[in-house]
Amino acid sequence: MPKRRSVPNAPGASPVRLHVGRRLGPLWGGWTAVWVGVSTLLAPSSPAFAAKGDQDFVQIGSLSVSETRRRRVRGGRPDGASVHVAWAPGARDPGREDADTLAGFERATFPEGQRTKTIIDVPPDPWMADLKLPDLPVRWNKKTVEYLRYFRDDPKGKAMIRGWMRRAGRYSAAMAATLERAEVPTSLVMVAMAESGFNPTVRSRVGAAGAWQFMPGTGQVYGLGQSFWVDARFDVEKSTLAAALYLKDLRVRFGSWELALAAYNAGYGLVMTTIERHNTNNYWSLCEIESGLPYATTNYVPKIVAAALVRANPKAFGVHPSEIKVLPPADWIEVRVQRSTRLSTLAELLDVDPDFLFELNAQLVRERTPPSDVPYAVRIPRDKAKTFASVQSKLEDAWSLESTHAVKTGESLGSIARRYKTSTKELRKLNGIQDSAEVRGGITLIVPRPGAKHADASAQAEPPPRPLAAVPDVGVPPGHRLVFFETTRASTPREVERSFDVTWPDVVRWNDLDPHARVQAAQVLQIVVQSSFDPASESVIAHEMHEVEYVVRGSRAHLEASLLRRGKKRRGYRTRAGDTLAKIGRRFELSVGDLARINHFSRGHDPKAGETLVVYVDKGKTAGTVKGPAPRGFADTQPPPPADRAPSTAGTSRVPDKAPPAPAKKTPPEPTKKATAKPATAKPTQPGRTPSTADTARTPGREDSP
Repeated sequence: MPKRRSVPNAPGASPVRLHVGRRLGPLWGGWTAVWVGVSTLLAPSSPAFAAKGDQDFVQIGSLSVSETRRRRVRGGRPDGASVHVAWAPGARDPGREDADTLAGFERATFPEGQRTKTIIDVPPDPWMADLKLPDLPVRWNKKTVEYLRYFRDDPKGKAMIRGWMRRAGRYSAAMAATLERAEVPTSLVMVAMAESGFNPTVRSRVGAAGAWQFMPGTGQVYGLGQSFWVDARFDVEKSTLAAALYLKDLRVRFGSWELALAAYNAGYGLVMTTIERHNTNNYWSLCEIESGLPYATTNYVPKIVAAALVRANPKAFGVHPSEIKVLPPADWIEVRVQRSTRLSTLAELLDVDPDFLFELNAQLVRERTPPSDVPYAVRIPRDKAKTFASVQSKLEDAWSLESTHAVKTGESLGSIARRYKTSTKELRKLNGIQDSAEVRGGITLIVPRPGAKHADASAQAEPPPRPLAAVPDVGVPPGHRLVFFETTRASTPREVERSFDVTWPDVVRWNDLDPHARVQAAQVLQIVVQSSFDPASESVIAHEMHEVEYVVRGSRAHLEASLLRRGKKRRGYRTRAGDTLAKIGRRFELSVGDLARINHFSRGHDPKAGETLVVYVDKGKTAGTVKGPAPRGFADTQPPPPADRAPSTAGTSRVPDKAPPAPAKKTPPEPTKKATAKPATAKPTQPGRTPSTADTARTPGREDSP
């Protein structure tokens, strides 16, 4: 991963700045937790800074922070992502070093916070007066002049513009032809230089993608669709046409190319607001006025104009093809493959540089064609057309080893791997998966055929135990039933609402959730659905009551069932004179922290003789223990079960298929149907605990429940 230190601007996106201003709490425990978390992330690298050369470090205030490991803390999600975002791909920008160098020049030459008159009547240097003008309007101003001097005279600037113009040879001619057909200035090809350095594989931290750096929403408007397999924003041909149309539309809206380019950089809404507030439609005036256009946008247009002047005068800037080794134009043809095919396989069969083939087909974000009944067009070098025709039999051999699987909501990569007797590692490799959060309902994955080399008969492990549904005790209205949904890394509130036709506030009440917190993988949610609900027709994995181990959260049955899965038992230990937490911990192979957490006291607790502590011990090592006390807030009497199950106790929780006795009828409230919730009806009071209803489910079984 290349080093990144700033966030590039993107079409339809406002400039992004990083701020650090929140202090940690004053408690030493807070600092301890932070240090433990950081030390865990830094392991096994030791010392922490030894890996600095291999990490993606950025400077935030006085801190040098690893972006790679910060992303790991966020679970692979972008900075500031909402609970509705399960995952997003990371940034990729091989040319970021040049962009950082240019940004350094801009900060030094055009200090932030200074807005001065910039328009110059005539070119200040004689050689500038001799330059051929591009087909974009040129207003001589301080920033344009400084960019030209930088690109012509500064060693760093000369090296940068030479690198960009060298790479421009691969795509600029085809891009210019597309712009000309769209009836916009061909000099706008330099927008792609400013946005990506003519690299169609670039993805910014804010989600902009491709040579023209389209944001997802703007890309959708202009026909650049995005799916699990294909992201058309990376397609050089399609994205160039989309950029031409977008810039043309912005020119119609604002009437000047300066404002159109400013809107491409900052978003046209911001430009419209700035014009309204300052009562001028002059881009150069908006650059000079306090609270006018953003700093990055005031640099953007002069930079494009200067680059257009370089393109129109290659000899004056030492970038003529005779002076630098320009990459040859990409010359390709499209061929059709009948089945999903890895680009690496195709590159090997055609004897083509894999990186070049990936770049030509950058829209294939999984580096293979999508599984489909319709043949897919792949770009290959024109001189490999005959070779492609000769390798069809080898492609068919590769296809014979693979099949497809339609993913249902709630399916995990592990469960799919078990089904096809393969490993998650192999599924990731076959499908170009970076994170399991990408595996969501509705997508189609490539899986190995039974007996194929990708399949691994030894991978068929014992089926996993039934999910442990530790949930609040809630009622089920007539005509409804409880089902259980085990979340994955891809699960989001919107996905749950859509799959079960319920509202998220209801799911929050039924499961004692924080409505603002993110759902974590492997949570088991209970959901009240219509009796007619069919998981298969909704393409969702939902467990019925007999398919889970149902216990009331926090109860003895819950704790004992959870410990049993770890080979442990919940017992009590009656302390004696001279006992300390450390001594007790050594006896039962528990740390002082374990004992403190289990019994809800501090590490400095001094146990008194006769005090009964809860200890978790191996099943065969219960000597010297007694029956553990009831969990906090719970008596040993279990509440009645939902209307279609037997009581769940410490004994029957291990065998929940036991024939249930006839339950008592309940009349709890109907669940909210995409609207408002109705008040709950309290259930009969059970000995030892307050009634647990939809309203009190936030503190199930607590003695202080309302």
